[in-house]
Amino acid sequence: MPLLPEILSLVMAATSNASPPDLLLQGGTVYESAQSPGRPASVVIRAGRILFVGEPGRARELSPSATVVPVAGAAVFPGWTDAHGHLLGLGKSLETADLKGAATASEAAARIAAIASKLPREAWAEGRGWDQNHWPGGSYPDARDLDVVADRPAVARRVDGHAIWVNGAALRKAAVGASTPDPAGGRILRRPDGSPTGVLVDNAMDLVTRAMPPSSTADFERQIVAAARACARLGLTSVQDASGYGPAEIDSLRRLAGRGELPLRIYATVSPEAANLAAALAKGARIGRGSDLLTIRAIKAYADGALGSRGAALLADYSDEPGNRGLLVTPPERLAEIARQARHTGWQLWIHAIGDRGNRVALDAFSSARQAEPKAPAGGDRPRIEHAQVIALDDIARFPRDGVIASVQPTHATSDMDWAERRVGPDRIRGAYAWRRLVNAGARLAGGSDFPVESENPLLGFYAAITRQDPSGKPPAGWRPEERLSRAEALALFTSDAAFAAFEEDRRGRIAPGYEADLTVFASDPMRAPAGEIPSIRTLLTVVGGRVVHGPDSVRSSSPGAGAVPAEGTVPAGAGR
Repeated sequence: MPLLPEILSLVMAATSNASPPDLLLQGGTVYESAQSPGRPASVVIRAGRILFVGEPGRARELSPSATVVPVAGAAVFPGWTDAHGHLLGLGKSLETADLKGAATASEAAARIAAIASKLPREAWAEGRGWDQNHWPGGSYPDARDLDVVADRPAVARRVDGHAIWVNGAALRKAAVGASTPDPAGGRILRRPDGSPTGVLVDNAMDLVTRAMPPSSTADFERQIVAAARACARLGLTSVQDASGYGPAEIDSLRRLAGRGELPLRIYATVSPEAANLAAALAKGARIGRGSDLLTIRAIKAYADGALGSRGAALLADYSDEPGNRGLLVTPPERLAEIARQARHTGWQLWIHAIGDRGNRVALDAFSSARQAEPKAPAGGDRPRIEHAQVIALDDIARFPRDGVIASVQPTHATSDMDWAERRVGPDRIRGAYAWRRLVNAGARLAGGSDFPVESENPLLGFYAAITRQDPSGKPPAGWRPEERLSRAEALALFTSDAAFAAFEEDRRGRIAPGYEADLTVFASDPMRAPAGEIPSIRTLLTVVGGRVVHGPDSVRSSSPGAGAVPAEGTVPAGAGR
């Protein structure tokens, strides 16, 4: 039975108050953990925590005054977490032209021009999501294609975020021309005469982006809240944010948390830039619990670039571009220094590593830190490699041996499968997107999406993990199906494994007495549904710390700022969509 609008309206309005009331979820199939089979049960929530899971009669005895929330036919899970997303990027994408699915550079440029027509004259037009691999000929676009946006600079990020495509106005504004040298760790694509084509890769992107007008504090806070609400609508109760924020952004997150404006938990990372890192470490970690939804205890660094733009650092040449081995974005000695600093101070370090050389450099940095400081303070002993995308087979065993978490994004495999083997060849592909190999070796994993590179819908990641297929069901047997995960393993990626990756396994990732009442309720059961139906399963209810923050689109809380999510289609004031 679906939730009755009048009941849900009561629940959402009540849970926007300072102290959430008792709730009783009744009639659903409850998964107490990723390892437990679902069973019919009731769940009692009190003071933001799970009080009881079990027989309905006993649940009513324990809390006779609880608000009953009927969830018959639905599946109730521990709150789902995205272990690697970019909230600011997602928030900006709500105000940016979506280029995913554009069939040509001309179509992508037209989308940017359409959104530019709605912007203030001084604003730069922005787009995100182009992928030349899907365009005729597979060639990179040119600034001339984007000069259809003639009245302002225009910048469009590639789908992986590791390259930008700009128009002539942006190149002129940034003073990038034929004589501009490639920066360390970056590349300016050029025409035969040496003039820039308008595509800049990795560190070269900074040449243009630093000329863009800075975002204001109000822009940042608006975009973070909008992104968090979008995630809550899809059942996410927590996002581990890989953005690597600076001091002003961290201060904004603290203000949002203090004002109670975050609808879900955020596990934030800070930038490794020396001055910023020193300030963050001096201020100390912040561990959010209960109604405090913000944690700050991790550092985000980069080893290399991305595979799609051939910026991922490889141990040997790219199979489809001899002479190119990609880019190390951060010198290995600097990564090792950050790793030692993080371990010594009890901060968790995340290192973005996609190529096999990038992963090896990251593993070496963690190994060096472990040797320098065998006993790390709590917080420094669960280093993470973000993406862990192409790994030399000999290095897979190093993940469990050194306690390194592989933070993976299952939809990357199904997005990249049409061209990934061309990049690395048939031998290296055996260590690429190798989740089963990692699990069989004893490695700990965590699951995310890398939104807005991919969709923030966690069910798409769950589906990709168990099928190795795209949403249309291709290829029929799955791409390299030997690397698939079971449904229980995939559920763990987004629940208990993600909780472990954030030091939260003692209070999140399970539905058990004493655990925080973070719950994701799907209208039907992804653990039992035919695989092809999983991507379209609806989120019925999202509960964070005992508060209902999402329900049917037709229902809105009287106090969205206190955590409830606006109905689909509503936009925060000033979002400029």
